[in-house]
Amino acid sequence: MADRFDVAEVLAGGCSDRADAWAFVSGFAASWSSPLSRTDGFTAIDVQRAEARLGLRLPVALREAYALFGRRRDLVAQHNPLLEPDELLLDPSGELLVFRSENQGCAGWGVSLTDLSREDPPVVLFSDRLPAGRRPFLDRLSLACVEIVLSEAAMARWTQQRACQATPDVVASLERQFTSIGLPPYPAWFEPMGLPVRWFSAPGLLLCLEPGSQGRDLVVIGRTEDDLQRALEAIPGAWPAAAPVVTGLVDEGDFILPF
Repeated sequence: MADRFDVAEVLAGGCSDRADAWAFVSGFAASWSSPLSRTDGFTAIDVQRAEARLGLRLPVALREAYALFGRRRDLVAQHNPLLEPDELLLDPSGELLVFRSENQGCAGWGVSLTDLSREDPPVVLFSDRLPAGRRPFLDRLSLACVEIVLSEAAMARWTQQRACQATPDVVASLERQFTSIGLPPYPAWFEPMGLPVRWFSAPGLLLCLEPGSQGRDLVVIGRTEDDLQRALEAIPGAWPAAAPVVTGLVDEGDFILPF
C-alpha cells in the first residue's frame, strides 16, 4: 500500500543493481506521486538522435532511465533537472558527458567519456565550489538516479517540507527513531567539501541530513502534512514556522546549463 512505502526498507539490500534502482523509482512514484506509465519515457529514437548529435553511445543505465521515467518531470526536474536527451552536452574539457545540471548552472553531474562503455558507470560532480573542479559523486549512474528522485522530491510542490539546524540532540533523535537509507555517503552539490549527505526514512517520510550554515541541517519531507507533523513532533528541533512552497516544475528555459 502507498502509505506503507518506506524508502529505507525498499533500499535495505543496498540497491545492488540497475533493476533494484528502477524498481525503487517505480515504487516511489506510485507512492509519493503517481504510477509510472508507458508514456513517461523517451523513445529509442529520441536517444539515438542524441547519440548521433554527440557522436557517442550513452551508457545502458542512462538509456534505461530515459526510457522508464525520463519525461516524469515531477520526479526528475523540480530543481536540478535530469537533462533531456536533446540537452545532453560535454563539459568544456570534453572529458565528461553531462546529464544533470544545477538550475543556475553552477554545478553539474556527468560521466567520464572513458567510462561510457560501462553499463552503469560512476558519476562525477563538478562545481565552481570545488578546488579541483570535480570529485566522485556515486559509483553507479543508477544510484545517482535514485538520488535524483529523492533530492527532487525534497523540492517538489506535492510534498511538505521543513528544516532545522541539526544539533547533536536532533541527530541523536533522528538516528534513534528513523532508519538510515542504504545510499553511500556523497557530497552535496552546494557544499561539496562539507560533510556528506545522509538520508533516513519512515513510511511517508524522508529526512535528509546535509551541510548547513552552522554545521548541518535536517530537512524533513512528508508525503502529506500529517506525515510531516509526525516527524516534527518526534524530533526536538527548533523548527521555524511553515513557509509557502513556491517551487514548481522546471520548465524549458527556466534553468541554466552549466556552460
